[in-house]
Order: sequence, then structure tokens, then C-alpha cells
Amino acid sequence: MKMTKETLAQPFSPARVVLLAKNRALEDLPAFGIGAGILAGINLLTIIITGRAMMNGSNGEFWAAVISIAGFLLAATAFKGMHDGRAGTEWILLPATSLEKYAAAMIFYAIVYPVVAAAAASALSALLSLVELAAGGAGGRIWNPLSAGFDGWINYATGALIFAAGSATFRKRAFIKTAGVGIAYALVCMGLLLVGMYLVRKVQGLPLPFTGSFQNEMNFSGDISPSAQRAMDVIMQIVRYALIPLFALFYGYFRVAEKEARDEVQ
Repeated sequence: MKMTKETLAQPFSPARVVLLAKNRALEDLPAFGIGAGILAGINLLTIIITGRAMMNGSNGEFWAAVISIAGFLLAATAFKGMHDGRAGTEWILLPATSLEKYAAAMIFYAIVYPVVAAAAASALSALLSLVELAAGGAGGRIWNPLSAGFDGWINYATGALIFAAGSATFRKRAFIKTAGVGIAYALVCMGLLLVGMYLVRKVQGLPLPFTGSFQNEMNFSGDISPSAQRAMDVIMQIVRYALIPLFALFYGYFRVAEKEARDEVQ
């Protein structure tokens, strides 16, 4: 990574962030290419066997799912080098601040990767559609990244931030450990939701949860007043779109800064 005297003198340099993100792209390019080759091979095989490209079926949910899972796996290795002996020394010696290194990883995995992956997937989908048509199939089905919707891409970005924070926290098996923590968090939230429903029902004089049939328990939110339902919806949106991503973003940064400060002292 080449630096100029002017760039090195800046406390936060966008140029350094771009170079760091570029380095990440080059490091992940082989895995990206292998993954694309595997997907192409699987779909070509399904065209030969069934006359249809498997991932072009339905509304293209397969494409979005594969992009998300691959992005989460990559984000979970974002700071692997920081934890690892010799690679950790190379990480510390990079001519950039902790904030710049962290910002480069977040920008790449939450923004750059999904855009590039979506464009590549759309192009591959179009190519497979042509192959399918040439093989006598229906063809014409091309995945549109916009079909994933705003919520879909926001959910991906939030997941990438969470798994990157996990990479900054866990030295080994970051993906599995982060997923485990996420499941535990979901269970706690479910428990809090049930407690909230219990309190709301009790205040409103409605039948308490777990006192009726199973079907009624699965639809207990329908008994809540519209104002209480709106309040709960607002709270859930704030947690989903603000608190969780912001917590992951700042927590991950402070773990990176803490690790670098400790390594520099040593």
C-alpha cells in the first residue's frame, strides 16, 4: 500500500481507507472467483439435468441468500489477521490508524461487496438464462438485485456489521460464535417480548398469555390496542434499524482499537 507524505500527515485519510479497502478486495478476490465458479457449475448441471437454472427459479431468493451468507462469512474473517501471531504484527505495522482500518472493513463488507456481488450475480443470472434458452428451456428469468427490497439489503448490512464485530471479538471460529451470540440475543428478545405482552394484557384486563389454546397464543398480538401495537412497532423498528447496527459498529471499533493499543504496548 503506497502512501505519500501528505497522506501520512493526515489524522484520517479517505485515501488510506480506499487503499485498505482495495487490499481487502484483492485478498478476497480468489474466494469470490471460486464461489462464482461453483455457482455457475451447479446451475449448469441443473440446466443439463432439468433444463432450468436452479438459482433463476422463483423470484431469485437463492441469489440474495448466497450473497448474504458469503458476505457474512467474509465479514467474520475481517479481522482474523489482527489476532494471529505474525499476521498480527503485519496488521499493526500497516500505515493507517485503527479507525481507518476499521472503516475500510465496514465500507467494503457492508457496501462495496454487496454491490459488486449483486452486479456479478445479475450478470451470471443473465448468462445462465441464455444458456438455459439455448438448451431448450424457458429462459428469460434474470435476477434483479432490487427485488431483494430495501429491507433485504439493510438486513444484510446489519448482519455484516454484526459478523465483523464478531471477527474483532473472537480469535477463532468467529462466524460460529457470533451466530451463537445472535441466537441467544434473539431468544432474550423473544422472552422480553412475551413479558411485555404479559404486562400489556394485564394492564388492559385481557386474558394472560399461555392460558388459552395454542392458536390463540400465536395470535395474541391481535388483542392489543392499536396505540400499543404502534408503540411496539416503533420500538422494534428503532431496535432493528438503529440500536443493533450502531451497537455492532461502535463495539467492533472499540475492540479493534483496544487490541491494537494492547499489541503496541507489548
